[in-house]
Amino acid sequence: MARVAKSVVITNKADRIIDYIADVKNHPAFLGPLKTITNVNGDPKKAGTSWDWTFVMAGVEFSGRAETVKYESGKQFSFKTTTGIQSTFTYSAEPQGNGAKVSIDVTYDVPPSLLSKMQAGVVEKVNDADGARAVENLKTILDQ
Repeated sequence: MARVAKSVVITNKADRIIDYIADVKNHPAFLGPLKTITNVNGDPKKAGTSWDWTFVMAGVEFSGRAETVKYESGKQFSFKTTTGIQSTFTYSAEPQGNGAKVSIDVTYDVPPSLLSKMQAGVVEKVNDADGARAVENLKTILDQ
C-alpha cells in the first residue's frame, strides 16, 4: 500500500470544512485528478452511502465505486473505493488558532495496469504532488 498524507491550516470552522468535504460532489473542485462524481446514492454523511467516480492517476483513467466509511461532524470524513483502485481517504479537522488544521490521509494500491507503464515510485511522487495541491486548493476555497 502506498500513502499520501498532507495537512494545511485553514481559517474557517472545522464543522464547515468537514461539511464541505463530506459533500462528495465538491471533490473535483479540490482534487485535480478527480474528473467526476456521479450517481450519489443517499447522503454521503451516512456510512454505506455510495457513488461512482472517475480519477486520472499518473495519466491513466480509472473508474469505480466508493462508499462512506465514517462521518463525524467537524472532525472526520472517511470513504473507501470499493472498485477500480483500492483506497481509503480520511479527511480530518482539528481546531488550531482561529481556524483548523485539515489533514488528508490516503492509502491506496497502485493498480497493476499502471505498474506496467511506470515505476511505483514515480506514481507515488505524482500522487504526493497531487495531494499537496489538494490541501492548497482546500485552503483557497475555504479560507475566510
